[in-house]
Amino acid sequence: MQQREPARYAGRSYSKRECDALTGVADQKCFQKIVDRALGEAGVRGCLLILDVDRMQEINERFGVETGDRILQGVAAMLQENFRSCDGIGRLEEDEFGLWIEGLSAEHVSGIRKRIAHLNDRLMHMEENLPVVTLSAGAALGEAGEDFTCLYRRAREVLCRVKERGRCGCEIYEKRVF
Repeated sequence: MQQREPARYAGRSYSKRECDALTGVADQKCFQKIVDRALGEAGVRGCLLILDVDRMQEINERFGVETGDRILQGVAAMLQENFRSCDGIGRLEEDEFGLWIEGLSAEHVSGIRKRIAHLNDRLMHMEENLPVVTLSAGAALGEAGEDFTCLYRRAREVLCRVKERGRCGCEIYEKRVF
């Protein structure tokens, strides 16, 4: 398997220790630091997306781990191609990626659903010799003073709803006002 270049976030290169060896994006620990560092700055706001590759276990069992690895590499490459170089991208778990989009506010969040739908369309037509895959996504808006753990919990909550409803979609966490 081919090793990817180190992950970049806002022009900074990360060492091999900070990168996921398979995909070349930031590893979980590094990605969490990226988000926490951003949220530690006054006036910052953004969106944390949790992206889960649907049915990855099935793919690994049916087509083999090498095929699964190629899919994960393809997803990582697609995320890098379709988001700004200043957006943070990391691999959080086996089949789960994180995306930090700084500066995104509630007024602009509707575009996230469109972007995920576009990615899913591209993934369904990735390569002839790869099985069809899709992404389920949960997103949570955050601002200075919050932390990765809080945003992750919110994004995870709506990601679970997407998966319960059949996968291949995106939901944005909305704070409930009582």
